[in-house]
Order: sequence, then C-alpha cells, then structure tokens
Amino acid sequence: MEKNPIYEIKDDDNPFKNFLNKSSTQSFEPKDIVSSKESISFLFPLFIELIKQVKNTLGSIKNLTQISQGKFSDKEFGDYFSRFVTEDIEKIDLLLSNFLDYIKVNFTIRKSNTVHMIIEEAIKRHQSRLEEKKVRIFKKFEKDLPEIIVPDEELRYILNSIIQYAILWMPMEGNIWILTKSHLIPTEMIEDQTLFKKDGKQVEINLIFTGYKKSKEQFQKVMPISELQKAEDLDLELRLVNEIVKKNRGKMKFVVDEKNSKTFISLKFPAERRNIIYYQPIN
Repeated sequence: MEKNPIYEIKDDDNPFKNFLNKSSTQSFEPKDIVSSKESISFLFPLFIELIKQVKNTLGSIKNLTQISQGKFSDKEFGDYFSRFVTEDIEKIDLLLSNFLDYIKVNFTIRKSNTVHMIIEEAIKRHQSRLEEKKVRIFKKFEKDLPEIIVPDEELRYILNSIIQYAILWMPMEGNIWILTKSHLIPTEMIEDQTLFKKDGKQVEINLIFTGYKKSKEQFQKVMPISELQKAEDLDLELRLVNEIVKKNRGKMKFVVDEKNSKTFISLKFPAERRNIIYYQPIN
C-alpha cells in the first residue's frame, strides 16, 4: 500500500496537521432516497433500475422483430407477427414508463454528499491532464458531510478553478490532497450572527498540492486571501474564485509552505441548515 507522503510534513505549525489527524475517510453515494415510508424507500432505486433494464430489453426485442420482418417466407404472416409483437411491446413499455414516473413523483430525494460529488466531477474533468503530469491524488472525506449554502454550479466553478490552478503550478509526479471537514464555530468567533444564529456550523474544503508559484518575498507563510487581494499579488483566476466565495458568505485562505514546497488553499462555507429535497425529473 502506497504511503501517503503528507504525513511526512514535520512543520509543527502546519495549519492542516490537526485536520488530517481528525478527519475520517469514507466512500459515498451522491444521493439518498428518503420518504415517509422509510422501511421500503430503499427499494425504489432498485425498482427504477429494474424497470430501465426491462425497457431496454423490450426495445431490443422490438428492433429485432422489425429487422426480421422480411425474413418470413409468408410475407403476410411476417407483417402480422411484426405488427402484433411491436404493438404489445409498446403497450408494456408505456405501462412501465408510467409506473416509473409514478415512483419518481411520489418519492422525493434528499440532497446529500453534493460537495464530494462535485469534487469527483472536477477530478474527472481534468483526468487527462492529471495523468499527463502523473499526479497522485489523496482524498480524505468526512462521512455524512453537511450540505453547504453554495449553489451547485458556483461550487463547480470554484473547485474546477482551484484544481486547474494546482495542476498548472505543480511539478511532474506531484501530489494533490483534498480534505473535507465540518465543525461548529465558537459563538465568540462568529462574525455574521444572522447567518450562524442556529448552530454556527461550517464546512471546510482543503486542497493541498506540491509546489508553488510565488516566492517568499511575495507571500508570507500564512496570509488571509483578503490581504493578498488588496495587495493584488494573487493570481487573477484565484481572485475571481474569491469573489464567488465571498458572494456565498464563505472564506478562502491561501498558504505557501516554502520549506516543504507545498501550497494550501482552504475554503470555508456555512453549512445548509435545511433539508433540501427534490423530485427526480420525469420523461
């Protein structure tokens, strides 16, 4: 098993050291079915998948029937057989489609694991470039990470941009670490009391990569991004990302560890307090 090199960082002032020790690794699914009938709701994804497989099989039978229509020695019988089978298949297919739509409109889906799902999408989007540079990716995801208030498309823009930035400035055969965590903010540290008045929970998304662009003279070891932006030292792409982060009441921090040749990008967003549910689209 390959050793994760991030644990070799010896700098005691590393702001991500405690985070690494406390986070928990997990696998996840992007969606979680919920309904008032909790005891049977877990079966409906299976029903949906089964119906889709049956519909695909019926479609194949229908196509085969139409192709074989001209193969009968008795043309009249061949036409009758093809019409009879095709009509029956279409009736069954219609019934299955209606049943599938019925399931979708009667059982809602709770939005969950969105952050992890979009991280995976961003990695997949840049997969060819990652393979080209022989980049190794290490992920440490918190189990049952809460949803955040950021719209999905804006989160995609943020994560795609910082991953693209990391790929651009990291060396060949470098490493990327992506870590997530949620925690409560102490009341005295809450700046926006209206936003965190219920529980003050926030979600952290941290990206660490080997290498860096700026020199020690341009960046301090740890400097809030707001200060960097005032000095106009931050790259344009990250300044644009920061605008979207601030728009969604989040915070972004940029850290250069020149001693260990690593760059840290930390994102913090308020956790969503509501349970977001939606219906699957029907055909």
